[in-house]
Amino acid sequence: MNSLIPISHELPAHPGQPFRPIEPERMHLRQLFGILLQRAKLALCVGAAVFLVVLAAFALKTPTYSASGSVLIDPKGVNLARADQPQSYGAQPDASAVDTQVEILKSEALAERVVRRLKLYNDPEFNGSQAPRLFGLIPAKGPIANPDSKLVARVAGGLMSHVWVHRAGLTYVVYVSVASTSPQKAAMITNTYMDEYLKKQLDDKIALVTKANGDLGASLEKMRQDAEVAVARVQEYKNAHGLMSAEGATMAEQEVTTLNTQIAAAKAEHAEKAARLAAAEAQLRMGSGGADVGAALGSETIKELRKREAELSVKLAQLKTDFTDDYPEVKRTQAQLKDIRAEIQTEINRIMSSLKADATAAAGRESSLLGSRGAAAGGIQSNNQALIGLVGLQQRADAAKAIYEAYLNRAKQVAAEGGMQQADASISSLAATPTAPSSPNMKLGAALALLAGLISAGAAIIMAEFWDKHLRSRLDVERELGVPFAGVLPDFRSVKPKNLRGPEAQPQEYLVSHPFSGFAEAFRNLRAFLMVSAHGDDAKLLAVTSAVPREGKSLTSFCLARTLALGGARVVLVDCDLRQRGVTKILGPREVGLVEVVQDKVPLAEALVHDAKSNCWVLPAAGKSIPYDLFSNPETDDVLRELCNQFDYVILDAPPILGVADARILAGKADRVLYLVQWNKTPLRAAQSAVDILHECGANVVGALLTKVNVKGQARYGYGDSSDYYGYFKNYYIAAA
Repeated sequence: MNSLIPISHELPAHPGQPFRPIEPERMHLRQLFGILLQRAKLALCVGAAVFLVVLAAFALKTPTYSASGSVLIDPKGVNLARADQPQSYGAQPDASAVDTQVEILKSEALAERVVRRLKLYNDPEFNGSQAPRLFGLIPAKGPIANPDSKLVARVAGGLMSHVWVHRAGLTYVVYVSVASTSPQKAAMITNTYMDEYLKKQLDDKIALVTKANGDLGASLEKMRQDAEVAVARVQEYKNAHGLMSAEGATMAEQEVTTLNTQIAAAKAEHAEKAARLAAAEAQLRMGSGGADVGAALGSETIKELRKREAELSVKLAQLKTDFTDDYPEVKRTQAQLKDIRAEIQTEINRIMSSLKADATAAAGRESSLLGSRGAAAGGIQSNNQALIGLVGLQQRADAAKAIYEAYLNRAKQVAAEGGMQQADASISSLAATPTAPSSPNMKLGAALALLAGLISAGAAIIMAEFWDKHLRSRLDVERELGVPFAGVLPDFRSVKPKNLRGPEAQPQEYLVSHPFSGFAEAFRNLRAFLMVSAHGDDAKLLAVTSAVPREGKSLTSFCLARTLALGGARVVLVDCDLRQRGVTKILGPREVGLVEVVQDKVPLAEALVHDAKSNCWVLPAAGKSIPYDLFSNPETDDVLRELCNQFDYVILDAPPILGVADARILAGKADRVLYLVQWNKTPLRAAQSAVDILHECGANVVGALLTKVNVKGQARYGYGDSSDYYGYFKNYYIAAA
């Protein structure tokens, strides 16, 4: 349901059943095929243009030739002149080492070596400033003898764009390819690239060894002296600050460690005794008298007293059964029992005092240990402050020793390897002169051009479909406009016979002369819709309008009037479009019409024009003047009321709703409004705005009608409307015509 339209304005399609818009459906293959056919011309034009542009771009490229060679890299840097190198030819390649060499082959430094060796800064292919300009009118510059570093770097950057370096899987082999407009030049640059790579490796190694020899010889003695001085300073600092240690820790640290252990035990003991005391005190507060205190339950004295208490209690109970309370033995037993209980309570009190003393002693021991640890921690703090200086001295001493030992070992290696350097790679295969160009690849270019054309065509269809949104089906009308679907009226040009000539070639005449044609059947379907949607005698006044001009409103009104009249109804068609006067143009010029009846009081009978072919009546818009606000005149209401009394149907051919205010007035006055939308033409926003305006005017929009439907084009979309199946009934209509 369209949320823009009030519920009260959603009118029923027929009595007793509320109108419910069709829910959106997923687009199926036939609809897609229909969209493709509708946009076929656009898609072909865009696709063909893109295809030709891409193909031409490939064809106009200058042919280039690619030469390829390969380099075998030793990722472990094996030097066969050294006896300590492993001869492991079958080992797995070191990916990081090989990838590093690949990056060196791609480096700008190597490209600059090649540029300088081959003097490519004088080659117009790599240095455009050396080429003739203005189509050869300005000759090329002379050779450059001493290029500056900026020029070499710029030419090297251009050369790098012609070079491809890639590794062969996970092997030691790296391929080097160079593209050039000359096959000989491509092979020469490729071979030079690989040769310069090997030379660069060897030069870098020799330079490193030479530099290392010079640096190590001058630095070793000074490093030895620095290491000795640093170690001596560390020992002096330790002696001066009492940082003597045993087993890796100072004496103060060992003392604190011991105290921490004792403090942990004292805390546990204190916590245990405090808990026992708290539990005993809690039991006393509960009124048990200490009889159930854990320490009391474990006391042998308490146990013995409890035993005697139990015996005396039994004895007393037996005596009371035989004697009175005044009996001497009873009194003596009671006194003994009282004494026993007093002794028990005294023992319990002693136990509670013992618990309190134990808890206090544990707390005192814990406090004493904490104080001792605080004193020891002060010593550690002093040591730590001294250690700050020691750490720096120790680090410098360790670093000096490590550097000295490393330099000493390296000096021995460098001295041994000075004259044994070799490159860590070799040329596996030299580049041969290519015989065929590698670019442009016309097969690939054609494939890419075709792909680009297809993508462009699809994009053009999608953009056109979403950019140019129109109404094409019942689903579109009910979902987008929120009003009932009244039917479709075919475009007369898409259904009329090819050999039709003369007056019958006019739609309104063809409707009468071929009453059983598909064109006439569409208007009978519209008549049936209006009859079903009518509600008694209050549905006589029918306004026909549209959103914008040229949507077939006047022709539809005239043909509808004829169809209703041919069905036996009394029908009058009023031309209310005072500007275009479409109905009046179909009839021909008239002297008297609606304006004269309302303003000049001309009798209605004199203004009405009888259509003898269908027996309907027409009230034209005669004259040339356009009166101001004619339809707000109460006398116009009187004329319409009189027409309703005389006829079964009064059809008002109203002007477009968006452009003329008269249409809004007529829509509010009419019992029903038939809203026309041109198929695949009226912009969706305009159609929706017109419906909103009609509802704002309080119009009873009985339905929306698709006009000028190309039945063949509609069938391609596959929406399932009546025009979709026109081909099934084409012969049926012609046979009955």
